[in-house]
Amino acid sequence: MNRLISSLWIFAGSTLLVWIIRVYNLFEDNEISNGERVWSLLVSTVFLLAAIAVIKILVGSWRDRNIKKSRLITAFCIWTVTFWIVRSVGILIADHGAGFKIVHACLAIVFILLALIVNRLKTIVTNI
Repeated sequence: MNRLISSLWIFAGSTLLVWIIRVYNLFEDNEISNGERVWSLLVSTVFLLAAIAVIKILVGSWRDRNIKKSRLITAFCIWTVTFWIVRSVGILIADHGAGFKIVHACLAIVFILLALIVNRLKTIVTNI
C-alpha cells in the first residue's frame, strides 16, 4: 500500500508540474491560434483537475477516501495512457523539430509508465 501511495504522489505531483508549465507556455506563445489555445487549455484543465482530485484522495479530503475502491485513480491512469499515446503519434508525424519530438516522446514514456505502475499497484492492493 505504501508503494501505491508513493507512486500516486509522484504521478499526481508530476502531472501538476507538467500541466502548469503547459498552461504558462500557452500564454507566452504568440504563434498558436486561439482555437489551439482553447483546446490546449481544456486538455490541461482535465489533467490538472484529475491530479488535484487524486491528491485530495491522498490527503483524505475527498468523499471517497478509500484508495482501494476509487475509480478515479483508474480513470486517471486510462486517460493519461490514452492521451499520451494519441498525442505522441500526432507529434511524431507532425512537422516539429527533433528536440520537440524527443522531449515529448520522453514525457509520454514517463507518464505512460507511471500510469501503468500506479494501475498495477492499485490492482495488487485491491486484490489483497
